[in-house]
Amino acid sequence: MLQRRALLASAAALLAGAARPLLAAEPPSAPDIQRILDRGRLVVAVIGSPLPPFVAAAAAGTLTGYDIELANGMARALGVPVSFDSKARSIDAVLAAVARGDADLALSKLGATLEGALRVRFSRPYLTLHQALLVNRPRFAQRAGSRDPAEVAQELGMLLGVVAGTTSAEDAHRRWPRAQIRDYPRFDPELVDAVLAGELLAACGDELEARHALTTRGDAPLRLRVSILPETRLGIAAALPRESLQLLAWVDLYIETALAPVTTDELLARYATKSPD
Repeated sequence: MLQRRALLASAAALLAGAARPLLAAEPPSAPDIQRILDRGRLVVAVIGSPLPPFVAAAAAGTLTGYDIELANGMARALGVPVSFDSKARSIDAVLAAVARGDADLALSKLGATLEGALRVRFSRPYLTLHQALLVNRPRFAQRAGSRDPAEVAQELGMLLGVVAGTTSAEDAHRRWPRAQIRDYPRFDPELVDAVLAGELLAACGDELEARHALTTRGDAPLRLRVSILPETRLGIAAALPRESLQLLAWVDLYIETALAPVTTDELLARYATKSPD
């Protein structure tokens, strides 16, 4: 019996000794995070066209804006510099880049949509916005007087503009099925220009981009009005590749614990810029 116990103890010691090198060889972080640490930089995909106040080009050619600051903060927390991939010229292209694994994550005022979630993983929202209508003031008054723009949008034949592929576009098609809805590549300048020119009665977007257009166009207060839809909610989130589960958990925790809350008024004041040409 004593001999058997001694043999078992020896075998256990050998197994424990053999396990130590295996444990020591394991990476200190999950593979999706270790890949960033081994590379020595965090790669973030952003849109390559102006998207104030989230992404814009500074005078020296560097990127600025709220999402750029957010990416820099995440990189500092990971202990690596950030590298921006700004080749994408649309939100859909930004999501495609992160879905392919060309970037560790994407930031560009990305609405967490059901359609987008089929391709990528969205983090918890770091900002929540309401939907809004940017209305051609004189044309609307001529047609509908003092009526609610959201009510008028139910009428057959009303021309509404949206940015294709966004949560605002999804909401507009669902909310106003009788309206004539046209797709545009960007809210500003294309959609804003169409409303100012009277090509559209209104544009459907979020409250921040509608209010930004109102404050950056010189004659906008006389020609435009903003109607916010308070019952709506649009979550703005980071997008990550489907397999990046640990990085997703890390980004969620960063947003929850390290990111200071910000209001739309603060964003408009902090990143006040002229409208793109």
